[in-house]
Amino acid sequence: MWKNYLKIAWRNLLRQKSFSLINVLGLSVGLACCLILLAFVKHEKSYDSFHQDSDQIYRVVQEVQQKNKWAWAGGAVAPMLRKEFEGELDEVVSLTQISTYLYAPDGLAPDERFREDRFIFSDEGFDQLFGFELSKGSWKGVLENPYQVVITEEMAQKYFGEGDPIGKVLISTGDFSFEVRGVLKELPTNSHMKFDFISGMNTFKSFNDFPITADFGSFWWPQTYTYVKVNKQQNAIAISDKIPEINPKYRNPEEAKAYVHFLQPITDVHTNSTFQGEWTPPMSEQTLWIFLSIAVFVLVLACINFINLATARAIKRMKEIGIRKVNGAHKGQLISQFLAESFLINAIAMVLGILVVYLAVPLVESAIAIRVPIDLMRDTQMQLLLLGIWFTSSILAGVFPAFYLSGLKPEMILKQSPLNKGKSILRKSLVVFQFVLSTLLVFCASVAFYQHQFMTNSSMGFDSDGLISVKMGNLAKEKGDVLKQELSNLPGVSSVKFTSDRPGIDSGWNPTADYPGIKEGETKNINVQYIDAGYFESLGIPMVSGREFLENTADGGISKLMRDRFPDLNNVAMVVNEVALEWMNEDQNSVLGADLRVFTEENGELFSNYNGNVVGVVKDYHTRDLRYAIAPTIYLPVKNAAFDGSNYVLIKANEGINAGVLEQLKATWQEVNSGLPFDFKFLDEDIAMQYEQQAKTSSLLGSFAFLTLLISCLGLLGLSIFTAESRRKEIGIRRVLGASAATIVNKLTSEFLILVGFSLLIALPLGYYLMQEWLDQFAFKVPVSIWFFIVSAAISILLAYSTVSIQSLKTAFANPVDSIKNE
Repeated sequence: MWKNYLKIAWRNLLRQKSFSLINVLGLSVGLACCLILLAFVKHEKSYDSFHQDSDQIYRVVQEVQQKNKWAWAGGAVAPMLRKEFEGELDEVVSLTQISTYLYAPDGLAPDERFREDRFIFSDEGFDQLFGFELSKGSWKGVLENPYQVVITEEMAQKYFGEGDPIGKVLISTGDFSFEVRGVLKELPTNSHMKFDFISGMNTFKSFNDFPITADFGSFWWPQTYTYVKVNKQQNAIAISDKIPEINPKYRNPEEAKAYVHFLQPITDVHTNSTFQGEWTPPMSEQTLWIFLSIAVFVLVLACINFINLATARAIKRMKEIGIRKVNGAHKGQLISQFLAESFLINAIAMVLGILVVYLAVPLVESAIAIRVPIDLMRDTQMQLLLLGIWFTSSILAGVFPAFYLSGLKPEMILKQSPLNKGKSILRKSLVVFQFVLSTLLVFCASVAFYQHQFMTNSSMGFDSDGLISVKMGNLAKEKGDVLKQELSNLPGVSSVKFTSDRPGIDSGWNPTADYPGIKEGETKNINVQYIDAGYFESLGIPMVSGREFLENTADGGISKLMRDRFPDLNNVAMVVNEVALEWMNEDQNSVLGADLRVFTEENGELFSNYNGNVVGVVKDYHTRDLRYAIAPTIYLPVKNAAFDGSNYVLIKANEGINAGVLEQLKATWQEVNSGLPFDFKFLDEDIAMQYEQQAKTSSLLGSFAFLTLLISCLGLLGLSIFTAESRRKEIGIRRVLGASAATIVNKLTSEFLILVGFSLLIALPLGYYLMQEWLDQFAFKVPVSIWFFIVSAAISILLAYSTVSIQSLKTAFANPVDSIKNE
């Protein structure tokens, strides 16, 4: 019996090719988009869930002064937790990361040094806690003994080629020699931990002349990512709540109150973007919800199309239903027939949609640089989802003709008396709903696009044209003056300046600052950067008052050591930005000469203490990207009496940095620093890279807004075909009576445009509310102006009118005699 139903269903599909094609295309495109987005969201949500007992693993984070959250904790946290929660925590492991230069004397390029930013040091237990597997070698002794290292397969290939790296040596900055003891298998793509080298924390202690047998005692240094595994019998929330209670036993009560540590599930790390100082860039939970909503929207639109067209087509077949019932067809047989057609169309659309997925995924990954791992043959969840979508959409699309029309009395069907109002309200409601969703996406995509354009094109407050930053190593710092002189002498080079931080990217370090007479509670952590003399002039940043640092003056201050180790700097010149004036309760003139102090303190002991006077006020510019407000910042001389803070050299050329200039810069660099790589980046490109997530969001929203409009217009086209066919006789009579083609087109399109107008009244206010919420994450943002409303409305109306007009024109110009005769 079902075989006959499917045969009849297939014939009906072939008989009504236009309806069938629209249905299949709409469903397949909607399904493909939904699957791609769901696969992406699923991958992002799966981060770190591959670890054994991932539900017991947590990261220790901290909230600072009830305002900011930091992903790192000081070195003293891990030993404190081991002592206070013995038996409750199975593992406590802290990690810290450095940048260094490496070369392999027995490798592929024995004389070439490479800068490596992903070199980490870990406490013992890392291998047990996370379970990363080795393809060669062993973990034995690596995390306990100094100067042993495990490297990734990629690094093994980079330094040693196809040779066996086990037992070979890597030399780092300062001539520290690491013996390779193991090779890690490729790290899972859904791990928030990204590293290429791992050695023991004892090695890090040795690097820094710290006793190997001693625990770290500072809650500031070193900055570590600390992870714990909670015993199965224990309550992680209770342990997290208890940590702030034990902190005062180890640090000053006021500090303990201001810096509150708590546990964060490791599976929550990647999708929580509220923490500063993350190991790797997180994915905003809000962005994932946007993508998930789009996936649902697109699929719902496709299903609405299917339901709408299936309903319209079923009503067109009312005579067929009546005749079949007169000839003895039972209600169950009619229900089975309509459901068979619905399931068949959905099956065809599903197969086509899966094909589109596998064709589109590589294009999406390369175009937007996101990971969309999808394997429908092995992914049981996606298989169940597909079956659920197929079954649900088939039932929804077939339920009206199957149960309602098949239950009507034959005489009512043959008279064609019922349903006119009901079917009209149903179809109109679905059209309105479709265009609400599609217009909403167009509006959101427009705002997201212009927000991204605003951030990438807005002035950062300094001149970044022809500016590159080069990472400095210790070798370069030792020869800094010679390097600066040689680079400055190159033709076309206009300035060479040392700095601790890159403008527009790095905010600087964050010590405490105060000044004489400061009110209680106004002492705050403030951004501090070290810059060269003439730094602001070279970047085109004007001074509001006073001056910037001068070459070879007393601006560097007078230094001595506290407790024979820690820097105490006096009479150092300081420059502040305009935002800092409000905190200091000064104006741009009165602040000149004012005393200012920058220091780090822990448990009542000073670890740095810089006292100086303000010599200038610089105009505000963006030290970080436009997602963040301009923060109060203090600038100190990069080469002061305490130390050399040169981390980067900024090089600017009069006519821009071209290939010829780069070659000269590289040659000069290597002359001064033999073997040290010329590790440069264009500052403009580095700044733009910070908006990568916003660029992805904008691109995805724009792409899927277009697809939702396409699907909606496909449905509108199908309904306009149905309407035109239903009113063929009326249109023929109107033409015979003298109605023009334009009048006919306007009459046929006006009904649909009114529906689109209703959808705009719903979609645009909703879009405004949603995008205002989304824009709140940016300190600098575009205003949601009237133009967003006009453009979104114009796009929706224009596409809807064009779609309906195609069929309306065809019907209007048809021979009225044929229209009346064929009715």
